[in-house]
Amino acid sequence: MKKILFIQSEFDFNQFFDKKIFPNRNIVEFTGIKYLNKSEEFFSKYDEIYNCNYFDIHASSIIKKAKNAGAKTFLLMDGIYDWANSHLNPKWEINNCIFDVSFYNLVYCVDKHSASYLKLTGISTDLYKPARIFQSSKNDITNENNITNSSRSKILLSTSNTPYFNEVEFIKITNIFKGVINWSELNSVDTYCRIFDKKILEKLDIKKENNLTDGTINSHLINFDAFITTPSSTSVTAVLLDVPCIQIIYRDTPISFQSAWQIFNIDMIPEVLKSALNKDKNRMIHQRTILPELELKNEATGLQSKIDNAKNIKYSFIQLAFIIVRSKFKAIYYKLFKN
Repeated sequence: MKKILFIQSEFDFNQFFDKKIFPNRNIVEFTGIKYLNKSEEFFSKYDEIYNCNYFDIHASSIIKKAKNAGAKTFLLMDGIYDWANSHLNPKWEINNCIFDVSFYNLVYCVDKHSASYLKLTGISTDLYKPARIFQSSKNDITNENNITNSSRSKILLSTSNTPYFNEVEFIKITNIFKGVINWSELNSVDTYCRIFDKKILEKLDIKKENNLTDGTINSHLINFDAFITTPSSTSVTAVLLDVPCIQIIYRDTPISFQSAWQIFNIDMIPEVLKSALNKDKNRMIHQRTILPELELKNEATGLQSKIDNAKNIKYSFIQLAFIIVRSKFKAIYYKLFKN
């Protein structure tokens, strides 16, 4: 029988589950991160090994060992490929970590653009529907807040997990958000946020009750007339729910998922918000055509990245225990604070 190892926890597996990839979840072993100190030979007993966190240096270490041992390795993209996050984020240089798909036999993407782009790096790609993004509809979402008590138009502001890389970008983002909030106050529009970055929250002086960090993004979006965010995979969720999506653009880097509305500076705010709140017919038609579709499969080209030998780094018992506990704590955190 085929043996499958999923490096992350069962909670993460459920977030990225696609029956097309895992027709029989009973043969999947979870929390493979516990084998971090095992040798390359250990991973040869698995037919397939999956990773859903490509910037986790510990998961990457296992993938390298597995690849060298002859096991098939797979990457499940956690959302729309972000060029800026992969190439400009200083965090990856500090941690000596880069986005490298050369260790994977196949990379699963959520959209055609990401699949086509990554194909050029020399890896085979396919498209899939992770539950965390695609299991969203107006029929299966319950109302988890009291926002509907207001009859006024409502806007939700949000950001990606890492919205800015320097002070210049931080100022651009917060200036636009401030402009949106000020315009909304003058035009009797309610604004709420779903922002986890403390620095942005302090700059905007957001009240705790207006920052909707509990529950899922899906449960909140259904109650809003427009959604504004930095480039993020939550844009896909908004489009799936047919909520007008506006992305704020503040850096010159490629964008994989282009929304029907965009704001580059504060002068654009009045016109863009009026159009989005009125659900401009032509814009909505465009938005409904940019949903990621799942019929494209890209085989690898002749270009291949150089694969370095896996480093057999040994972690102490305490370090290894911390990594395993951190992996399992994520599920507990979501159950307590985000559901």
